[in-house]
Amino acid sequence: MRKRMKLPEASLEHLFYIEVDLHQEMYDIGNVGRGGLVICPIKGGRFDGKISGDVMNFGADWNLMYPNYLNCVDTRYLLKTDDGALISLTTIGRAVIKPEQDEAMERGEFVDPADYYFRQHLLFETGDERYQWLNGACCFGVLGCKDELTIVYDAYMVK
Repeated sequence: MRKRMKLPEASLEHLFYIEVDLHQEMYDIGNVGRGGLVICPIKGGRFDGKISGDVMNFGADWNLMYPNYLNCVDTRYLLKTDDGALISLTTIGRAVIKPEQDEAMERGEFVDPADYYFRQHLLFETGDERYQWLNGACCFGVLGCKDELTIVYDAYMVK
């Protein structure tokens, strides 16, 4: 066996907590051969932490729902920091939410995020020099559904 190279230990840094509000109107594209596709436009929101600001009324979640409860989520957001920087946020992730949990959320009932799996990889892009450190960062989010139209998560950077 080869001698292992010593690598740095990974650690996490909390970037922010975010609440993303979706528009009431969602677009059910139907079964696209791999599953059902639903597009949920982003209405706005707020993020606070190491960086803080607003989620702009721009972008959407593309949700591809497989019949085995797997939901593949791709999103595009536009963030505006409190100091005026614009940051594009692209996410790709997975949610495993059982039908009874999904139905409860649709009825307005709270379902504990510890009872389902919802994680995303976060890719930030900006030309603003103050935040270009985000362009090369490996980041992820631990998500939950606050209600039917509000997605929340903690964003972390792997250091």
